[in-house]
Amino acid sequence: MKTKCILLFGFCLAFSYNSQAQILKKLKKKAEQAVERTILRKTDEEVSKTTEKTIDGVTGKNDNKDSKSDNLEPANSALEKNTEAKRDFFKEDAVINLFENGNLNQTQYFDSNSIALRTSQNDSPKPTYIDSEGFLYTYQKGEYTKSSLIALQSQGMMVPTMLLEAYMLPQEPFMAQLQKQHDLGLTANPFNGFVEFAFIYKPDDFRYQDYKETTQTIRGRKHTKFELLNEPGYQGNYVLFDDKDRLVEVYSNKLEGEQSMDDFTQMSMVQPGESLLVYEYKPVEVELPQAREVKTRGQGLMEMTMGGIAKGGQKNGKNIDEDDYDTSDSKGSVKSMKKALKNHKTTVDDLPDSYEFNWELKTEMVMGKKGKDVMEMTFLINENANYQATKMVDANSKNSGEATMLFDSDLKTMVMFMDAQGSKFLQMYPIPEVAETNSASNNYNISELPSKTIIGYKCEGLQLEDDRYILKVYHTAEANIKLSNFLSFGNQNQKMDLPDIDPKVSEQFSNGLILQMDIIDKKKAKNNVNIIAKSLKKESASIKKSDYKTMDFFSGRNMSKN
Repeated sequence: MKTKCILLFGFCLAFSYNSQAQILKKLKKKAEQAVERTILRKTDEEVSKTTEKTIDGVTGKNDNKDSKSDNLEPANSALEKNTEAKRDFFKEDAVINLFENGNLNQTQYFDSNSIALRTSQNDSPKPTYIDSEGFLYTYQKGEYTKSSLIALQSQGMMVPTMLLEAYMLPQEPFMAQLQKQHDLGLTANPFNGFVEFAFIYKPDDFRYQDYKETTQTIRGRKHTKFELLNEPGYQGNYVLFDDKDRLVEVYSNKLEGEQSMDDFTQMSMVQPGESLLVYEYKPVEVELPQAREVKTRGQGLMEMTMGGIAKGGQKNGKNIDEDDYDTSDSKGSVKSMKKALKNHKTTVDDLPDSYEFNWELKTEMVMGKKGKDVMEMTFLINENANYQATKMVDANSKNSGEATMLFDSDLKTMVMFMDAQGSKFLQMYPIPEVAETNSASNNYNISELPSKTIIGYKCEGLQLEDDRYILKVYHTAEANIKLSNFLSFGNQNQKMDLPDIDPKVSEQFSNGLILQMDIIDKKKAKNNVNIIAKSLKKESASIKKSDYKTMDFFSGRNMSKN
């Protein structure tokens, strides 16, 4: 989402529900992926050749990889799927040399016409291949076979993410492109990142405070170098672009010392030493061999656990909006989040025994053009405390349980209390500070809306509009409660780059309570959101810490009873 939209939300939510919910969504997704990998690692250690046959029998898979009766598939059938979208992304041939500690370890040859990769290395007598659907071609027993193991959905993120950590590349452009590939129905990152990096990263992705930019002339051509600054455990990391803004070198030097655990990628364990990727853009021809598809040992279990193979969708990209994948306003955000997680010292012992509330504001959130996605949100309020909570229930699947997000300002911690089918557990996350911005004034049209009555309270309305979004907000000053920083204005706004508005209007919001909000995306109605109050009443409630087990995905500690 663009900066303007983020600031637009911040204007009304004061960095409360919406922005923190997005953080939670990303953290939860990362945590689930970490759990996935732990399960897979443990399973791989335990599963033997004998039990493998049993597992594949249960999952309906047949790994009869030595059967010669299988017909050979066309040499490059993968190219028939989403051809246009693939060629829009992979636009140029390239040779990629991978060096480890000064020694050439592997050479990859990428052909943008066949959208296929050939890999050569010293210890392999025959080259290996990868096609645009992520199938790996290897030579064994006198023939080429191909396996879809690396085409699994989760693999499209796992391996490249480890490379991002190894080379300390910014993750925002990669994550945005990953989302775009999914939106287009493509198999994500079929070449495991090495090829994709050449078409993802541009100089602008490195123009922020974490990098020092210099220019130099190499063989008579101007190059732009970005040196990584202040990264403990690394020395001399840089990326280099040529005069056509093409990525030509990625260098990383991990120093000797204690190996660190990446909270997002579980045990990435980057080994000490120098790594260098060198990209050369010149004509390459890769002809994929005919191959028989086989199932690797454990693939049945992997598919069942990690998700099926992306076979290539049929989307034509007409509904793709490039603004949705613009990361220019989020540079360094993933690193900041990881740093916040690493430095988060608050433990469950620091939480109070219970959180008490005396007001309940029930609302309904409707999302999308047709309003099929409905969420019941109940805001639990204690106006004399520095915490607030939101209880959420999916209206379409109430039997799946409920979740309550609690924001503790004193501890700078968000606690997620989850109750699903009789099991209760909590997870803690740091609340990142709102960064100061120096962006230019935003071009909003601000106008007043006709007053209206919501749940018996007279509400004043305000509309903010720019070229992409319309935000309509209704607030009341008649309620018996006033909130200092939740669904209203408070001290957290001091660091927000908000548009200039009449101080009287700001004061109205500061002394009121928002009861309705409409977020309208002019280009994509599916992004529309409506939140409206259903009731406000004085009612006591409490959340007791002792009722929940603690789950800590990021430290690796086991779930424990408080």
